[in-house]
Amino acid sequence: MENCKTMTITLSILKILVTTYIILALLLYFMQRRMLYLPQAGSDNVDATEMEFNNDGIVLRGWVVNEGKEKAILYYGGNAETIESNIAFYRENFPEYTLYLINYRGFGKSDGAPTEEGLFSDALFIYDQISSKHKKNSLIGRSLGSGIATYVASKRKIDKLVLVTPFDSILNVAKQTYKIFPFSLLLKDKYESINYVKDINSKTLFLIAEKDGIIKNSLSMNLYEAFDENMVELTIIKDAGHNNISHFTEYTKSLNKFLKD
Repeated sequence: MENCKTMTITLSILKILVTTYIILALLLYFMQRRMLYLPQAGSDNVDATEMEFNNDGIVLRGWVVNEGKEKAILYYGGNAETIESNIAFYRENFPEYTLYLINYRGFGKSDGAPTEEGLFSDALFIYDQISSKHKKNSLIGRSLGSGIATYVASKRKIDKLVLVTPFDSILNVAKQTYKIFPFSLLLKDKYESINYVKDINSKTLFLIAEKDGIIKNSLSMNLYEAFDENMVELTIIKDAGHNNISHFTEYTKSLNKFLKD
């Protein structure tokens, strides 16, 4: 009798655990894009020339700095980054480059809602619109933006590629964060950058934060090691974290040396 009661209680607990697991998995599936993308509101009175692109009805808004230069940088920002906060840095340190800072769809004042397919489409569309205006076009992608920059570099001929706090895939980031859930099945936007490396032919610089608490160094190194060793450079910024890496002198030095070499 006692054994029956124990078994009944055990089965009841097991049912609760299984039901809870299924509910949490469903919540992760249906709310994953709200968790993955963290768009910030756009700023007003930005000291740069505004510009916009219309990609199949989605209007993408941002800024161009130092117009008319022979060389250009397209900057793909991090997830919760206000992309316009980079204007002063690039204007001061790279006056010989035209800089493009365009908000992703759903970010800032851009239309739409972010998805991997949408962000990839927008990035190629914008690149194709501006690339012919410059003799050389380089890409800088930070965090989420590293996944977009890697994709564009695999599809278009670019001069140089810079990846700041990058990942090998968002799928692997999710797996490390939510270990008990089958994200290979659940995740819609996987940003599998490591699969695009074989099609990248440009010199590439990795800037990794030593104390990155969001993208583990091992995931950045997985991507780094997939590149041809003759085509890639690596700088690990000592004591830097995921969000403050660009505040370190070594960040600016490495970026300057790589782009101006």
